[in-house]
Amino acid sequence: MTFKKYDLITFEENDKVMVLAALEHEGNEYVFVNEVLPDESDVTDLYKIMVVHYEDGTLERVNDPELLKVLGPKFQEILENDPEFN
Repeated sequence: MTFKKYDLITFEENDKVMVLAALEHEGNEYVFVNEVLPDESDVTDLYKIMVVHYEDGTLERVNDPELLKVLGPKFQEILENDPEFN
């Protein structure tokens, strides 16, 4: 399963995020997500980069500063080249 732009993901705690972009890096899939209000009426100003763990069906927030330095510009390039975000 691959995540696509605008996929809505609901976690067990009922927190929700919307996928804005996805990419593969060193054999892992990462998603850039925007948190969504609980009633799904709007998005928030909170963004995260998360790694997808298909083996157990979970997503984990990326906190490693070195990895964020690599992934951040890659997601920025994807979004800058997306006409919907320009």
